[in-house]
Amino acid sequence: MLKEPSKDRRRGSRTGRDAEAEGLWIYGVNPVMECLRADPGTITEILCCRDDPRSRAVLALAHEHGIPTVAVLRQSLSERFGHDRHQGIAARLGRFHYETLASLLARPDPAGLPILLLDCLQDPQNLGAILRTACFLGARAVVLPKDRSVQVTGAAFKASAGALAHLPVVQVTNLVRAMERIKDHGYWIVGLDLEGRQSLYELSYTMPVALAVGNEATGLRPLVKRNCDFLVKIPGTGPVQSLNAAAATAVALAEIRRQQAAAPPRP
Repeated sequence: MLKEPSKDRRRGSRTGRDAEAEGLWIYGVNPVMECLRADPGTITEILCCRDDPRSRAVLALAHEHGIPTVAVLRQSLSERFGHDRHQGIAARLGRFHYETLASLLARPDPAGLPILLLDCLQDPQNLGAILRTACFLGARAVVLPKDRSVQVTGAAFKASAGALAHLPVVQVTNLVRAMERIKDHGYWIVGLDLEGRQSLYELSYTMPVALAVGNEATGLRPLVKRNCDFLVKIPGTGPVQSLNAAAATAVALAEIRRQQAAAPPRP
């Protein structure tokens, strides 16, 4: 059941910066529901200003897990986040759990799913779209550098359509060193590059693969490129010369998974 809003909540005087200071907020019906289903223990509070079957299902599941739910005004919710794209419902996470690279690589992966390495992406919408694609097509995990890179935010969570509740995200201090450790575990690293010598479709991906995707504007950094085993490009036949990071990742990951699905089972 929804608690009645306090006077402070009715004032709705929060800003997006205030909300970030309180911790990670996720918003939108699907992202909140997916987080509830996958890891309800991370949610400390749910705010809601709508009453329909979808929101009632979210609140009922929150009640089952003993998560406090608070009724708020829509204006209050919009002021809290600095926009009105919240769909009338939001959840505060006590933490976002970044997995360590060591724990990821220590787990067996009999399916041989690809790992995504994102080199200094800046746009949370791009990150969210990539996470959604990775979850849909079946990636093992996504690796992000700590510095000069977008991190998991409410906007990225919303853009991922709840994929972040199901897909491990690893945060590393040094992406090149992480690539070396991933190689030590039998992976071949394939980098997407506009000037790659091979077409994406010429390479075989039946081996364990980590796909490296670069910054939206500049692509992969030179040192990251040098540590890739292969550099491939997506051939295009139209007048546009390139794809954005999210679209390029979707094309490449779909080809990798297509080949892996068609290959005989590994012994």
